[in-house]
Amino acid sequence: MTSADLNIRQVEAFRALIQRHTVTRAAQSLHISQPAVSRLIADFEDSVGFTLFERQQGRLVPTAEARVLYEEVERAFVGLDRIGHAAQQIRAMRRGSLRVAGSPAIALELLPAVVAQFVQAHPGIDVTLLTHSASTVVDMVASGRCDVGFIAEAIPHPSVRPERLTDASMRCILPLTHRLARKRVLKAADLEGESFISFPRSFDARTAIDRVFVEQNVQRQMSVEAQLSQTIVALVANGAGVALIDPVTAAYAKNRVAVRPFQPEIRDQLYLVRASTQPLPGIAELFCARARESLMRLVCAHQSPSPVTTKN
Repeated sequence: MTSADLNIRQVEAFRALIQRHTVTRAAQSLHISQPAVSRLIADFEDSVGFTLFERQQGRLVPTAEARVLYEEVERAFVGLDRIGHAAQQIRAMRRGSLRVAGSPAIALELLPAVVAQFVQAHPGIDVTLLTHSASTVVDMVASGRCDVGFIAEAIPHPSVRPERLTDASMRCILPLTHRLARKRVLKAADLEGESFISFPRSFDARTAIDRVFVEQNVQRQMSVEAQLSQTIVALVANGAGVALIDPVTAAYAKNRVAVRPFQPEIRDQLYLVRASTQPLPGIAELFCARARESLMRLVCAHQSPSPVTTKN
């Protein structure tokens, strides 16, 4: 007899009869008739080639061979139960793993908040959150090393499909006690002669910012360069100068620096990237939906001019 000869219904009837002791109870547990149970047991005995039950004083008693076989059957059914339980957890989004990568502008503040809410709502899901440059994030998504990525600039790749999540205005940040913090909206001309903290020249954001000041014929004192928006916030908070940063970082920095709208507007985008050759797992789709919602709520809440307190 080989495993291919086994009939699962026969094995289920055998297991039920061992556990329930009578054909009547076994039939009830399987939701079939008593004759059906008797027939399944008879067929199973033919398949295994030995007697499984003996009738003693009107009762069916398992043979020694049946008890040995039952131990193997029970181990197999425990494994099946575990498979069924795992499938149920996966359906309920309570089991699985998710790998997320993001560029610093979104991965150092927003994504940790989203991940924290997500794992609380879906206990049992293991989440890995990595922070890399936008180009590295795109490469990780393309190679399958992460499920989804969040980046602050569009980087084309044949194996990756981008989705623009936001198109919002950059914000001007100043030390809390800066004289310009009294203004509700700052213009390029307001920053004439100000010490300015900027991104490196290789950054797209730097190019866009410099272009605006050239077009407005405004001279700044280019005092410090920094790669990360969060580092720029720290520099501004410590009085090193003023700066323009992305709206997400600005939203989280409002308690450390003065955040104001800036004109003319400089648009800033965030993108979700996924592999273009295969669909996202359900748990990843759910995470992306939560990230979209959190991002839009954050950006929309900080698009109106911040209130300014003035002294009488």
